[in-house]
Amino acid sequence: MVSRARRVTCSCHQFGPDGYALNGKPLEDTYEEWKASRFAAAGVQCQDCHMPDRRHLWRGIHDADMVRGGLTITLDDAPSRVPGGVAARLVVENSGVGHRFPTYVTPLVLLRAELVDAAGHALAGTRVERRIGREVTLDLEREVSDTRLAPGERAELVYARALENGAVAARFSVVVYPDAFYTAFFEALLRQGAGRGEDDVRRALGETRRSAFTVFEARVLPTGRLSPP
Repeated sequence: MVSRARRVTCSCHQFGPDGYALNGKPLEDTYEEWKASRFAAAGVQCQDCHMPDRRHLWRGIHDADMVRGGLTITLDDAPSRVPGGVAARLVVENSGVGHRFPTYVTPLVLLRAELVDAAGHALAGTRVERRIGREVTLDLEREVSDTRLAPGERAELVYARALENGAVAARFSVVVYPDAFYTAFFEALLRQGAGRGEDDVRRALGETRRSAFTVFEARVLPTGRLSPP
């Protein structure tokens, strides 16, 4: 059963000293994350990124261009090679986000690598992923993991695999799920029975699933060359 999420009292983007916390960290700590970053020291304000030219855009994790602009994503040679196979290293650096990426518990970002055939279809059993996010239980009672990137930090995924079963290349991607927590929450509600609100929950679930987007994708051939995605 999914219990009702605990009510919390907070200011905008920052829980106070007595606010709700998990694993010793406020559920939302964005302002303090910014204050500890090089962006605050350089005088870069929240509005400079989220309200460019004083426009009330409030661009954030749902904006693909905003996310791309805050990251440096590279794909280079892996430390070791596989004869006749593919090998590469995907690196994501928080180079332009003035707080942890992502800052809140709702989104999830996946670094992904998998073998694909000539038609671009992924081969079952070849996918490897690395997760970036702060994952918590649906009742907000426990932190499962925290792999978010502070400004300047990076995450990498190394993939080395022999080609098999018709595979012609490896596909590397970075996929953002802005509403991952809500997707899981709505799925759980439907499993346990949403009652008269089931139609509304299904519509909300569809919206959260459609919010996902890819900020990077490339294929690596056995020769080590990149090919169009």
